[in-house]
Amino acid sequence: MEPENPFASRASLFPLTAANVMLQLGKRVGLAKPMVGAVLGRMLSPEAKARAFSGYAPSKHDVFAAVFAKSGTNWMMQIAQQIAHHGAAEFPHIHAVVPWPDAPGGRAVGDLWEDSKATNSPTGLRVIKTHLETEYVPYSEEARYLTVIRDPKEVLVSSYYFLGGIFGVLRHITIDDWFEFTMRPEGLMEHWAVHSASFWDWRDRPNVLVLNYGEILESPASSIELVSKTMGVSLTSQQLDAVIERSSFAYMRAHEAQFAPPRMPFTRERDRPKMVRRGQAGDSGEALSETQQRQVDERCRTTLEKLGSNFPYAQTFEVAHREPPPRAEIRLS
Repeated sequence: MEPENPFASRASLFPLTAANVMLQLGKRVGLAKPMVGAVLGRMLSPEAKARAFSGYAPSKHDVFAAVFAKSGTNWMMQIAQQIAHHGAAEFPHIHAVVPWPDAPGGRAVGDLWEDSKATNSPTGLRVIKTHLETEYVPYSEEARYLTVIRDPKEVLVSSYYFLGGIFGVLRHITIDDWFEFTMRPEGLMEHWAVHSASFWDWRDRPNVLVLNYGEILESPASSIELVSKTMGVSLTSQQLDAVIERSSFAYMRAHEAQFAPPRMPFTRERDRPKMVRRGQAGDSGEALSETQQRQVDERCRTTLEKLGSNFPYAQTFEVAHREPPPRAEIRLS
């Protein structure tokens, strides 16, 4: 019998609940914006990252779904979990079977040290979720590492609706406020560049797979076959079809409860975001102005260059065009 949804545990939600109480009090006194900034800073601290996998040594059973936030993490977890179970994985919630050591607030979701999920898998594999860059993810040649790189402009928009919905602050924090938060030094966009650069550096290792979010959308079957190959799992045509079907956005939306984020105390059910909101690429213009899109591109490209990364940003994503210089006014004398 599978364990229940770990998000149903009050203990697992305590750190998020404490943060949510701060935000709710902030809303009441008109301080929602600085409170959101403070909460984000704590979630992304190096200390919290270093604690997540402290003392853990990966084994041949481990498959890391090491995807940056709002870049297709649940999608990759579902693909890997279904491959590990030959397209027949069943669970009440994805985190009942997939541990998440770096969950926000410093309290892990699931048990990283419990390997029964591997022995229960017909392939002997179990999936581990992490949003961390390679500096904080323990490496072993025996383990597998799967990541997805998504256009940071889309990450910014998706994270706004997702986190703002979880904490019920969308009516108090605008997309312009969120843009300001994420573009700060040590903000979300800088963390995106660090994460992307770190896994891009690992891309030639045989046990590492780096996928582009847009390419998975365009060719889900071939992407799933690449994941299966990296995991060392051979699927029959029927098993492959089952993995493709269960990893589709239509299936995941129909089974939202298996992937849904926790509902925070003091927030309304209707505000809780869908884990799969749109599942599209190239739609950051729904919320960001062209100037903002261009600034995101420039910030991320500049950070990648400072990191010495050769990630092909302009070839991978649709880059916002620079505004033409103002035309000089010509006066006829």
